[in-house]
Amino acid sequence: ANGVQPKLGKTATGSPCLRAFKSAAAGPKPHAAGVVVVGNELLNGKVHDTNAHHLCGELHARGIVVKCVEVVPDDVEAIARCVGGMAIRCDFVFTSGGLGPTHDDKTMAGIAAAFNVGLVEDKRLYAMLASAGAKRGARGNAAGVLDASGGKINSSSEPMARQPTPSTEAAYRKMASLPRGALVEWPDDGNPWPVVSMRNVYIFAGLPTAFRQMFGRAARDGRFEGARRWLQESVWLDAEEEEVLDALQSTVDGCPLVEIGSYPAAAGG
Repeated sequence: ANGVQPKLGKTATGSPCLRAFKSAAAGPKPHAAGVVVVGNELLNGKVHDTNAHHLCGELHARGIVVKCVEVVPDDVEAIARCVGGMAIRCDFVFTSGGLGPTHDDKTMAGIAAAFNVGLVEDKRLYAMLASAGAKRGARGNAAGVLDASGGKINSSSEPMARQPTPSTEAAYRKMASLPRGALVEWPDDGNPWPVVSMRNVYIFAGLPTAFRQMFGRAARDGRFEGARRWLQESVWLDAEEEEVLDALQSTVDGCPLVEIGSYPAAAGG
């Protein structure tokens, strides 16, 4: 703006990368989203989460503002408190993880508690799980139950019988137990797993491949499309942040509808 051509593309050590995210001044307020990632394994550092990162990019590209991302333990009260609060503040809430059959899979119970409802068995979902297990047993595959992507977990060396054992039946029933009033959307694309939501809360698996598939299938009808799109510009400066501080602050003050960030970058990125 001052007639000086910046040195674009240079990333000298310590130089900042200034990026401005621009939104239109007029138009409807953008939808807001919150993300809840569930799992002790994330909080103790055993697993690196990629689902929230992926989802933030998908939502931003659709014109949705992600207001918050929270990681919570495998605890019903913690999940309920987080989901319940986000459901009030946000237009959409997305959860990741905690849908399996084991003792530490508590997402459905937490979401039910957030809305003060109980869990009820979805007969069609139970039938799908039991049928898929029986077919695997008939083929002589190793024992296991389905996870939320249709994959197999808890494998052993023994083939599973055609009829569910008490253990596998309990697993199927737990995985088929949904918050009362939840919407179950059955796919028409050959994927056996439905998209489950509770009001404005979308409940996705933690396995990254399954998570991405679930979001893609839910988003296919445009329900997550924002009323407008973001315009983004990047300016790379061969300068230290303190050298552009005044000019940057003046720009921020003069353009209140523009989100501007300053991000130092070392050589090579």
